[in-house]
Amino acid sequence: MEGIPNSYMNLLDEGQRKMAITGPGKMFLDEFVWRHGNHAVVPGTTGSGKTNLGYWITNWLKISETQIWMDSGKSDEILPLLCLGEPVHIICPKYTDVIIEERINGRWERLTDHPKVTYVPDAGDTWWAINKKAINILCFRNAFWTTQARIEWVADLFQTLAEWTRLRRMPKIFPFTLHADETQWLLPGVRITRDEDRVRGSEIITENALEIRSSGGRLIMYVQDFMNLPPAVRQNLVCAFLKRGAEIKSEQSKKLARHCFPPVWEKSPANYRREECKFVTEDGRSSPTNRPWVLALMPKSEEDRAWLKRCRVRYVGFNDQRPAEAETEEECFPELGRFSVLAIKPEVQAMAESRWNMPAGGIEDD
Repeated sequence: MEGIPNSYMNLLDEGQRKMAITGPGKMFLDEFVWRHGNHAVVPGTTGSGKTNLGYWITNWLKISETQIWMDSGKSDEILPLLCLGEPVHIICPKYTDVIIEERINGRWERLTDHPKVTYVPDAGDTWWAINKKAINILCFRNAFWTTQARIEWVADLFQTLAEWTRLRRMPKIFPFTLHADETQWLLPGVRITRDEDRVRGSEIITENALEIRSSGGRLIMYVQDFMNLPPAVRQNLVCAFLKRGAEIKSEQSKKLARHCFPPVWEKSPANYRREECKFVTEDGRSSPTNRPWVLALMPKSEEDRAWLKRCRVRYVGFNDQRPAEAETEEECFPELGRFSVLAIKPEVQAMAESRWNMPAGGIEDD
């Protein structure tokens, strides 16, 4: 089709190529996929298929943008990301782990081809751990024992992102997409909580997260209710994917309200099936205008879906409840910070008079 390079079409799967040559598909490419930095909101009730839509969007954007998925920690949400034809890279806070297992002959066994896991000592280091050639999964929600520790970590993540972007110190990961499933855990508005720490953490994230648009960073936020998001965030999520149950009134957003409450001859989101959604552009258009898209169940392969039923995700440890051996090392070498991995471990010190006659293998990576 005119305007779509053959080199790009060759990177799409069969279903994507069929969609790309339609009018609605071309509009989706022009108004969203190729417009790096266009933030989006995905409102819909529980069970409306928001997360499946997230996999579908990731499958499109992985071609042209670095993909970053913020794990909500619910069920085995991250497993389908293993079936999108790209390497998967998991990023965890230090002292935590994420283990993916498959049930084989009645026993749970770690995947033989387990995704790479990187352990970061602080939130800012997350950005340096991102792999542009992989789908990156940030496993933060279940990595903290206290809500306060989690709030501080995530707030620091977005504050660092904004500051380093302004100073042009960010690693070369742009353009990128940051998917935030079940965004209410990340950005709780006052309708969700009035806890001062959580609200303040939400304000810090809001102040910083949206500044990245001009650099080609986009946020896609998946929410049960559009009004659960802070006002500043709602105003900056310029595109939308409306799922079943999306009910946004005119006083909340005139642009989206007419698509949530269309004329009687047009199907409204209240009656959408799980696989249906409507895409709304920055200027309020949608295509097709009178019916929703019907999206594929992800992953598309029945073989992959059968395999996923035999897998599970385990979250291990808490960053704010460090193991005793880690506390011992940090007590011995507090001034070294992240460079403490270079120090001689206490249990090895007695074996050597100096670093130069250390036994082989005496110093291990942290």
